[in-house]
Amino acid sequence: MASQDPDVRKSAEIDFKYATTVLGKEGSMDFLDSSPWPVSIIDAFININQTEFMSYNAYNATHPVQPPRVALESLYWRPESAQPSAVLPANIRLAVLGTHATLSLEPVEMLRRFSGVPITAVFYGIEPRFCDLMGICDQGSAALVQLFKDAEKDPFAFPWSKLSEELAVLLVQDEGLRAAEALVCTEPLAGCLMLRDLAEQSGRRLPLLGYLGVALLNSCPPDDTDLFWDSLIHVMDSPDLAEIVVNNLILSEQVYYQTGYRMPYVRAHGLYTGMAYAASKLQHVLVWRAPLFSYVTTRCAIMHFTAANPGLNIEFHFMEEGESLPYAEVATFKAVALIPWDHALMTFYELYSANIPLLMPGTEWMYRLLYQRGQLSVGERLYQARLPGYTPPFVEFAEADVTPSPPSAATGLSSAKAARGVAEDVLSRGLEAADLETAKQYLKAALDLMKDMRYFLAVAENKTDEDSSTSMGIVRRSTSEGSRKPPKVIRMRREIPTHPELWHPFTPFQMSPVDSNDWTRMRKGTWWLRRGARFDAMRYWYQYSDFARFPGINYFANLPDLLCLSRSLDMHDASAKMRRYNEESLVHSVSFWTYSLSKLLAQKSIASSMNTVKIFRLRQFD
Repeated sequence: MASQDPDVRKSAEIDFKYATTVLGKEGSMDFLDSSPWPVSIIDAFININQTEFMSYNAYNATHPVQPPRVALESLYWRPESAQPSAVLPANIRLAVLGTHATLSLEPVEMLRRFSGVPITAVFYGIEPRFCDLMGICDQGSAALVQLFKDAEKDPFAFPWSKLSEELAVLLVQDEGLRAAEALVCTEPLAGCLMLRDLAEQSGRRLPLLGYLGVALLNSCPPDDTDLFWDSLIHVMDSPDLAEIVVNNLILSEQVYYQTGYRMPYVRAHGLYTGMAYAASKLQHVLVWRAPLFSYVTTRCAIMHFTAANPGLNIEFHFMEEGESLPYAEVATFKAVALIPWDHALMTFYELYSANIPLLMPGTEWMYRLLYQRGQLSVGERLYQARLPGYTPPFVEFAEADVTPSPPSAATGLSSAKAARGVAEDVLSRGLEAADLETAKQYLKAALDLMKDMRYFLAVAENKTDEDSSTSMGIVRRSTSEGSRKPPKVIRMRREIPTHPELWHPFTPFQMSPVDSNDWTRMRKGTWWLRRGARFDAMRYWYQYSDFARFPGINYFANLPDLLCLSRSLDMHDASAKMRRYNEESLVHSVSFWTYSLSKLLAQKSIASSMNTVKIFRLRQFD
């Protein structure tokens, strides 16, 4: 890399790019960390497009991770005021809107366990198969499930007006929606706001209890963000209309950066599983399935390691795709190895609450896993949009994340030419293949490249107002200039937020570029794990992940370390630490759920309702 010869430097750059592909697809767990070689896959990534080699250890020493600038505890939910004795209806009927089954189960389970009032919940947006899998059988109209599926496939075909029109019909026709006294919302928030607004317009009070786990603007009609913001301001400035919290700290800061409103953190517990650690398979470790390429490579490597070390006396059970183990059986394993693909997994909270010892990748591996999928990989402009007129807090390195313009025509044309050249080479190799199966593989690779060319040519023709597609799926059209209607003038917020002088050094979105989409995220473009602000943002924000914070978790640095840890694990110590934290944090969570239910549904007085029998005093959280 330090050579004066440009050809040598170019060769080194190409070698690094090949290394990241061959040794660690999608930044997966590769064999470098598990070998005696003194390099890791991050060493290769951070040296691409550089003129001087620097190991990750050296980079970490010269660019240490800054400690959290905002106290983690300050993002936790706290009641706005002490709540006096509250009188609740004898029975509470809830409509639960959410497409994520376990995220939707969480608030219902907590309310059923701790409110002291019988809860009837009807679920909307969850597929019927979860009746058998999770016991979520009381489901409302299937038309609502289909509506959200259709809107997800083509969001521009379902503007706010069309979604509201169809939801208005369901609000009248569906028995569960008609009878609901409150709306529990997990996702999408846009749909929940529509339902609440429609009820209000008909003269009906339908308070919203939100428990969010995905991006604030998830599934919001792209051309109607003005309507979303107007509705959000209405409920956030009216405490009696809504109580909204989130299940992870990073999302709380994302929402604050976008709006200035605080949606505080309440951890998930997953008590609906009924699991309790009761290890009987003391030589067996369960490896939880993961939708990552790393799962395949990890499985292959562990099988070879265990075969080479017969005295290990530990067996690994890999969950197959589509396999569902009874929760009671999961609790019998010595430990569970969990390879996360997002930073806030309900599976993690389920296992942790059961006090089952968890084996998880170390910090450096987490950087390569958590930012591939889910909300932290989302860089689409829509999901990072800010409330109009709102000025976010000062962020030291935010200028490194300036919103770019759409890709240039020159970029599209050069990319198309490059894809064509590679496709020709792949086709030539296919013609020379020794057998039919190999030839098919080359042909498939060439076909994928041709599909990618279609997207590149669309960019070259500046067709940014049309959907396109690549070998990896649909690339949605740009919405930066796509709105065909004048935006609505949204209502004024009740008060202007005052930001702390010292906020985070990176925005809570800076882990991926503003213009990333399905294609660039899955291809891991020039920003992925490169030296600089974006990689530093990944490292900084990981400190706010529950994976890094919860006590009792055991971390492995590589696969041999996982094998050794599986054997030497002090399961009783790990489980005891988890149990203590579960007990402490449960007090906080119960306080929120009981407080919020009382705040939204309690009667003004006993005389105001003939159907009130439950009176209880809430614990003030301090």
